[in-house]
Amino acid sequence: MVLTLASPDPADHGAFSEFADLYLRANHRSIDLPWLPAELQVILADDDYVRTDVVEARSNGELVAVGWADLPVKDNTNCAYLEIAVAPENRRKGYGSAVLNWLAKRAGEDGRNTLLAESTRAVGEDTGPGKEFALATGFVFDTINAQRQLNLPSEQAAVELRDGYRLQSWRGEPPPDLIDQYAVLRQLLNQEAPSGQTDLENEFWDAERLRLEVDQWWRQHRTAQTVVALAPDGALAGHTQLLFPAKSTVVYQWDTLVLPAHRGHGLGLALKRQAMVAAADLLAGRSRIVTWNDATNEPMIRVNEELGYELTAHSDQWVKTL
Repeated sequence: MVLTLASPDPADHGAFSEFADLYLRANHRSIDLPWLPAELQVILADDDYVRTDVVEARSNGELVAVGWADLPVKDNTNCAYLEIAVAPENRRKGYGSAVLNWLAKRAGEDGRNTLLAESTRAVGEDTGPGKEFALATGFVFDTINAQRQLNLPSEQAAVELRDGYRLQSWRGEPPPDLIDQYAVLRQLLNQEAPSGQTDLENEFWDAERLRLEVDQWWRQHRTAQTVVALAPDGALAGHTQLLFPAKSTVVYQWDTLVLPAHRGHGLGLALKRQAMVAAADLLAGRSRIVTWNDATNEPMIRVNEELGYELTAHSDQWVKTL
């Protein structure tokens, strides 16, 4: 057996198509929720905020495994976020380990000393291939994200606001009068939401990164519905996002955050309900909304359960120190 590792060019259509096909075959379960090809191609491209190392492994010329590492440029510059996919028929042959070693070596050369990864297992499963791989390759358990889904269509109670708060919605780029405040809000998720024992810095967000994100969504064929809560004095108090891939029946409930000073006013529930109201046209024909929360984030889990979300999987979070 001759195993070769190389860094493919995501912009090369032929090479990327083969890469994406293997990645999708490796993430075939309904709980895996892989990036679609158009989404993945954007993810693998470098930008001013994240650099990405990409690798493929071939055995006697056959593509058997792929992987990449996201390397933040302006925050958490000691970290590398890894994803590895091995063709189902080629697991337990050392290909995943070879990809991991290649990515770890590149991360170390870039001054990174912390590798982060996750693996998903269905409810009721204590283990799975991803968890076993992480343990076998020296990763240490960090925390668990609970994955829940809301089957559609879903009848929801009316949005209720109190205490002088109001909601505002948009698609695409934030309004000019809110974009700088919104960038600050987006920075605070690592600080304000439970996220395990790894000491992560807040992410770097500014107006330019928000504009880049909108451009990335366009290139990924995604539509984003954002809803923010404004305090009586006009300051941003919280936000939520729904993401709609064009070629999927799945919707993603992304970040929901209410700042500490504004908790206790029912804003988390109101934000999520209003997002569904504002995106009613986009929800038509969709099958489910999927969301994630740290398993210790009881307030947000209560909100999700009140909305009707049901637990479907656990995503184990792993860390390895180089």
